[in-house]
Amino acid sequence: MKKISTLLFISAISVTAVAQNEANKWFFGSGAALDFNSGSPVLMTSPMYTSEGTAAVADATGKLKFFTNGVDVYDSTKTVMSNGSGLMGDISTTQSALIVPSPSSSSQYYIFTAGADGAGDFRYSIVDMTLNGGLGNVMVANKNILLTDSITEKIAAVRDGANGIWIVTHKWGTNQFFSYHLTTSGIMPPVITGVGAVHNTSVIQNTYGQLKFNNCGDRLACAVGYQDIVELFDFNLTTGIVSNPMTINMSDNVYGVEFSKSGNFLYVTSYFVSCKLAQFNISLATLPLILASKTPLSATDDLYGLQLGPNGKIYLARSFGTSYLGVINNPDVAGSGCNYVENGYDLDPGFMGVNGALSLPSFMQSYLKVATGATCLTTEINESEPENIVTVYPNPSANEFKVDISTGGAVISVYDYTGKLIEQKELINPSFSFGKDYRSGIYLVNIKIGKEIQTKKIIKM
Repeated sequence: MKKISTLLFISAISVTAVAQNEANKWFFGSGAALDFNSGSPVLMTSPMYTSEGTAAVADATGKLKFFTNGVDVYDSTKTVMSNGSGLMGDISTTQSALIVPSPSSSSQYYIFTAGADGAGDFRYSIVDMTLNGGLGNVMVANKNILLTDSITEKIAAVRDGANGIWIVTHKWGTNQFFSYHLTTSGIMPPVITGVGAVHNTSVIQNTYGQLKFNNCGDRLACAVGYQDIVELFDFNLTTGIVSNPMTINMSDNVYGVEFSKSGNFLYVTSYFVSCKLAQFNISLATLPLILASKTPLSATDDLYGLQLGPNGKIYLARSFGTSYLGVINNPDVAGSGCNYVENGYDLDPGFMGVNGALSLPSFMQSYLKVATGATCLTTEINESEPENIVTVYPNPSANEFKVDISTGGAVISVYDYTGKLIEQKELINPSFSFGKDYRSGIYLVNIKIGKEIQTKKIIKM
């Protein structure tokens, strides 16, 4: 049997036993900094002042390595790193920078940067932590290396399920996602997917807005500024292809997007008076159901960047006019039970002029998968051509599903989209009915016949 390298969602693997703390240090806004090593955020000091997106990285124990606003890189002493000035991000870019580890060297990190207003470029620089006495140095020969020009203000990254990392951005004036695969061989040419709305050039504000993966990396959310939409996509961790767009219309000027740690809920912000922080239940089977699940959580204007924390809470940047971050305390609870607190965390109890500005630090989403205890469904299939024919029908279904298999002796396991096992049964006969009492949503059916495994994605209406 020929092995294929496709990543499919078929068995639950818990990752909570692995300790990772790379996303525990946050630096952002006007002198704002938080330390999550104790579980709850603790204030720190920061020399950095910036308007929007930043990035930071710690080691596996939570010890700070460095942070950046996309222009200057600060080492662990909070001093600008050697050769750390002059990166070509921008302090007014939604997601100015994002840091990912090198797959080929444990001592090196890539900083990806995005310019502002659609006129900026997508570039990378490499930091070598063995230099400058262990404080790190931006390598002269690997600084501001151009990947592509004219991108929107968006960067997102996630591990590919193996040793590589996908870094994704969006081309300005097109509907094209550029997915760059970083492997032990370096950065591969982009996988370009034309899907969803064109991010049109009518106003530069259409470049604004966050791009985020969910913790498992199979879904991608994209806010499109003054076009007043958020788009939800599927992402293929093997190929880098973005697919299956779903459009969520908002009333005015979207900016922030973030998934709850399970991936069942999406939160969206916008920043004009008529807008709100809103929750959507994206585990529901159809777009109309998702839209109908919208729960407004705040009518306050000037709500901006969202970021999932290592403690599983979601934090919200509330512009320059307040020292407070909003906090969604229970993001995986539907409706008002998510417990959003507008003045949830005070960044400036000493009245020193600290505030969070417009955005929060971006992280490779895989760091947060481990930190928040997300459960993802991943494994490898051993067949290019299955020997046994498996059919699951009708799909979608408002009632029950039937499984027909060309042989008996199979084991069927059904998981919901968070990885929770819903039902498991050994099949004596080659036909089986199930799912009549399931709630509306997406489920994954794992059928094991000997050493052969097949998976079907089903939708209960």
